Amino acid sequence: MRRVVGKNVVEFAAEEFAAMVERHPGGVVLDVGAGNAKHAYRIARDAQDTLVIALDAAKDNMQKVAGKAAASPKKGGAPNLLCVWAAAEDLPPELHSVTELHCLMPWGSLLRGMLGSDAEMLRGLARRCVPGATFLVTLNLHAWRPPVPEVGEHPEPTPDSAMEQLAPYYADAGWTLEGARYFGAEELEALATSWTRRLGSTRDELDVLGLTGVIGK
Repeated sequence: MRRVVGKNVVEFAAEEFAAMVERHPGGVVLDVGAGNAKHAYRIARDAQDTLVIALDAAKDNMQKVAGKAAASPKKGGAPNLLCVWAAAEDLPPELHSVTELHCLMPWGSLLRGMLGSDAEMLRGLARRCVPGATFLVTLNLHAWRPPVPEVGEHPEPTPDSAMEQLAPYYADAGWTLEGARYFGAEELEALATSWTRRLGSTRDELDVLGLTGVIGK
């Protein structure tokens, strides 16, 4: 497992990861496509008994938060945060025991996967979770206005169409979609991602659909 620590990348052995899982009885939160890792950092600071993993294919985006996390907790550090350099399609073999999975404002291949175009990616993520792990996926609906290439032939989802059309894709990969709803401004702010702030600053309204459910139930 390639761990980002500031500007450095270090190998993190399976034994080290397993030991961290054991030391955190609050569970393991995996933020897939974490971007700059600010969302994962906020969770880690708020829930210090939980191991939080920020996973992204672009390591440079996580450097600032990874460096901050390495500091003393009194100075803003988060020893329970791991910033991992990897793509969702090629997960580290050491990763396991995930109890909660987040995928916020996915883009590129990650967006395609969350829309059901890459069932194997969803299955791979499911294999790293414990049975009954919860998930939260938030979709930026402005990706359909106008449509970006990643959405392909998928129409803009609504709460009803997500339950009707996306749920079968998810179920085939071991994900049970239990709810779909639009997120309000306060909920978006609470996500603490750079994407929501950047997109919200350029639009009067930011439309986001949230998907929730369980994996491997």
